[in-house]
Amino acid sequence: MNSGGNRDWILDENGFELRTPQLYRPWYNYICNQEYGIKISHLGDAYSTTLAQPRIAVSNYDFFHPSKGRFVFVRDEEAVWSPSYWPCKTELDRYACRHECGVTQFTGELNGLSVSFSIFVPDAGTAELWYITAENTGSAAKTVELYPEMEFLLYNSFGVDPVYYSWYSDTRIDNRGAILFERRIGDPAVGFFAPLGNGSGNLGQTGTDSAQGKIRQEGLETSLKRFVGNSDISRPESVANGTLSGAMSGGDPYIGAFRYVLTLEAGQKAELAFAAGCGPDTLEQLRTRFPDPGAVGNALEQTRTEWKKKTARGFFPGIPEGDFRNWLDTFFACQIYQQSTGMVRGTYRGFRDVAQDVMGISRYDAKAARALLLDLGTRMKHNGQCLRQWNTEGGANDERDFRDLPFWLILALETYERYTGDSSIYSERVPYLDSPDADATLWDHALTGIAYALRYGDHGLVLMGAGDWNDALSGPGTNGGTTFLNQLAYLALATADSVARKHGFVHGFDCAAEQQKLYDGVMRYWNGSWFARAVTETGEIVGDERDSSGAEGDERTRGRVFLLPQIWFTLSGMDRHCPEAASVAHTALDTALARLERPEGLLKCDPGYHSFDPKAGNLSALTPGMAENFAVYNHSAAFAVYALLCAGRKTDAERIVGKILPFTKDWRTTKAEPFVLVNFYNGGYYPEKKGEGGVPWLTGTVNWLARCFFDFPDSTLSI
Repeated sequence: MNSGGNRDWILDENGFELRTPQLYRPWYNYICNQEYGIKISHLGDAYSTTLAQPRIAVSNYDFFHPSKGRFVFVRDEEAVWSPSYWPCKTELDRYACRHECGVTQFTGELNGLSVSFSIFVPDAGTAELWYITAENTGSAAKTVELYPEMEFLLYNSFGVDPVYYSWYSDTRIDNRGAILFERRIGDPAVGFFAPLGNGSGNLGQTGTDSAQGKIRQEGLETSLKRFVGNSDISRPESVANGTLSGAMSGGDPYIGAFRYVLTLEAGQKAELAFAAGCGPDTLEQLRTRFPDPGAVGNALEQTRTEWKKKTARGFFPGIPEGDFRNWLDTFFACQIYQQSTGMVRGTYRGFRDVAQDVMGISRYDAKAARALLLDLGTRMKHNGQCLRQWNTEGGANDERDFRDLPFWLILALETYERYTGDSSIYSERVPYLDSPDADATLWDHALTGIAYALRYGDHGLVLMGAGDWNDALSGPGTNGGTTFLNQLAYLALATADSVARKHGFVHGFDCAAEQQKLYDGVMRYWNGSWFARAVTETGEIVGDERDSSGAEGDERTRGRVFLLPQIWFTLSGMDRHCPEAASVAHTALDTALARLERPEGLLKCDPGYHSFDPKAGNLSALTPGMAENFAVYNHSAAFAVYALLCAGRKTDAERIVGKILPFTKDWRTTKAEPFVLVNFYNGGYYPEKKGEGGVPWLTGTVNWLARCFFDFPDSTLSI
């Protein structure tokens, strides 16, 4: 497969390596266990959070500038630099950032000194580990200084004022040299930054430890103000002067930083290790598990090994060596893990989003998928209404009544059973959101949800309530309807009926009658070439040949085509409802490809909205080319791939998959990570924005590509 753009990066069996510190935008990696996670870019800017609810933001972050993160400053005579290039921006003789599943590693070299900095999360606990090596690659002895540094927060929001929060926190040093941070307001929190062991040196040539006098710790710093001084983070005054105060922060924005002086003969190598994180007992546990840098180095290699076991599962034996195979065995699986069980979803988790996460993670981690399903059931009320999103930081939930939400539970349950063989999931009992003292099986939850959402308007479509899958489509109103909801309901009923027949369950629906009603409702909005998207409470149509509000000659006089109903007619199984349906489905797919396919992928709708249209609502308020308005929306494109495979249109499906995959793009155009899927590419309403990637890592695209690859292995894996 063609991997476009300049290959100053590689995608191999271990992960992704960037060899030029490009500054268009950060390219991130997520590194998590079940308790703690880090988001870190190829420049070292980063933050971390705990994952248990309510979550705590352990370290600080600047969303607009990569000035806060995990940095190692190097002082070699007058030169000040960092192996991550940022924040010093000193030109290096060599730079590499290697993002792997579970590890990010920076390597920088300048004037005969090579410094490597790896960061990872152990298998358990609310902490991270740093492993740093410095090697003298020159021909003469060197004395250099290293300054590992990071900034702490310890609140549940990045919106806390950086001066205000420091008034309620303090620092201290324990008797083994760790810097401790204590937040004393609200739920108290304790963070730490600590050396693990004393470091070792002279391991490069002889393989023996004769490091006495080779590594000296000389000072520490807890105040960002004092560390930066009368300079900025690119060349902190303390680093340039070679001195750290050793004093407490006393109300300043606070950091952890240490100064180490290393004397290295030619060819010698030294190693240092640190721990950072939170929790009153975590540091002592880490000191026991990792008493010295060698133990941390061993744990680093073990982490790499364990992630390879989790991601390179042998699911795709027929794929030849190359970018596609390497991506499948690394970041494809890693994105599934981090989105479903890590920190990618951030503060909010959504009902439909988690249901689709189950579809992706089930083949990789049945235990994690099962836990998600059990939690998902508790987000449904006893009447079947589901939370749109719940707040993992303990704040208010999003209770908007999106009517697509209840239909997703049965689809997630069936996919889980099919991928794991575990049918006991239907019998698991969990409480409803508003009835914590009463419980019901997940099978009953699924049926309750279908019954709740299966309400029709006079227009023949399922009432949309606050919305459907396209969150921004708000114009039709509570009593409006969408063709997609009819299609999704059709699939949910078919799935429930299939599960009931297989296991002898009872569902109580007259599936044939309901599916006929759903089919007839959709066909009312078929114009011979495509399906309309929705109908408003007042009977106005969104998305058909009558949607011609533009001036004479305006592109919109051709009619607005939405991707979703064209592909879901096939994906839902409506294409097999009756003899005429197959022809309708074929035409709808043809229209979708003819009208919506671009070199970048599949547009979500065409034409886009360039001004507000009350029929569409918030959708038309989005900037043209962004997100759901005239964008190449990969999540819906992955739906299309699945529909095309259902229809036996292998060539079309493979072509669209090839346009979705990130490593086929030129990063100078996308400005996005070449190793993870993005939610959309800009549709180019403004030509200078065409093809730019939006929302990397967070996208249901990965889960639906997983379904494509697993459900149709013979059809998709020749890409």
